[in-house]
Amino acid sequence: MKKIIFLFILLGISSQSFAQDTGFAKGADISWITQIEHINKFQLVDEKGTIVDGFELLKSCGMNMVRLRVWVHPRPDRRDGQTWCDTQDMVAKAVRAKNAGMDVMVDFHYSNWWADPSKQHVPEEWKNCDIKALCDSVEAHTQEVLMALKKANVSPRWIQVGNETPTGFMKPLGDATEHPENFALLFQRGEQTCKKVFPEVKTMVHIDNGFMLERTEFILDILQKYKVDYDMVGLSLYPAMNWLANPPVIDLNWQVKADACNDNVETIYQKYGKETMIVEIGMPDDHEQLAKEVITYMIQHAPTHLRGLVYWEPITTPDFGYKMGALKPYKDNLFMANEGMKAFKTVKNP
Repeated sequence: MKKIIFLFILLGISSQSFAQDTGFAKGADISWITQIEHINKFQLVDEKGTIVDGFELLKSCGMNMVRLRVWVHPRPDRRDGQTWCDTQDMVAKAVRAKNAGMDVMVDFHYSNWWADPSKQHVPEEWKNCDIKALCDSVEAHTQEVLMALKKANVSPRWIQVGNETPTGFMKPLGDATEHPENFALLFQRGEQTCKKVFPEVKTMVHIDNGFMLERTEFILDILQKYKVDYDMVGLSLYPAMNWLANPPVIDLNWQVKADACNDNVETIYQKYGKETMIVEIGMPDDHEQLAKEVITYMIQHAPTHLRGLVYWEPITTPDFGYKMGALKPYKDNLFMANEGMKAFKTVKNP
């Protein structure tokens, strides 16, 4: 009888732990995947060495969603003329994610190429726009992309209105430091268009360096001042990287940044009433044990109002030009998930 009671207690604890994971997004940005498949330099395998699709690999590692970037009019690849991360490419990946039973986050860059804190370039086709015309362009692009998703029968769960925007986007008109009212107008037009096409979607503002609260507060204060709606805050956090060193080096005091970010998540909720997701996190692929330690820590210590964790960008290898993936060699041209990706199997603590 005591054994049976003890078993029930264990089952209760286990159920409670898994209940805490309900609604907690664990995923990855794999926007490069179609380009990598096209180049065809390697294949992916599971723990048994069986060749698998990239989406299957993510699911086997405990992931339940993908994040996909979209550019306005990206330049064709110089090698073969292929275009990546445009509407068509993003929708194709979203369909595959849906078919794999995974949720989708759309990441609007509102640029023809990378948008991040160091570069927020307005698309070439929009460069002569005044603020009204630029808002109209944002609406038209957002609607075109989302209607393509709707036509493909994919309903995203989250949408980022801009990518890493601590000082705004689509500069110079959308510079939040110089023209906060313009930034608010542009963000609002994008956000409202998202809700028009997908009323149930969670819209998100995205800021880098999630351990630095003032960067997030600067943008959220602007949106609050101009009464702009949105649902969630997305943060980037690369806690094990010291980007100020040249070249960047590993920061062994990463837990300080991780804890600061977690504190900021709760502050954001108390001050603005918004829940948060870490939509970018990653470590160098040759530090897989460190990656496992960081991801495990972030999941197990996730504060109440942190709703997910997204690895950027795991299905890559160094010869592709990015050294912060989460793959390791298996044999020949076969690669498997390293410990950083496998850490997503971790259950969030009660």
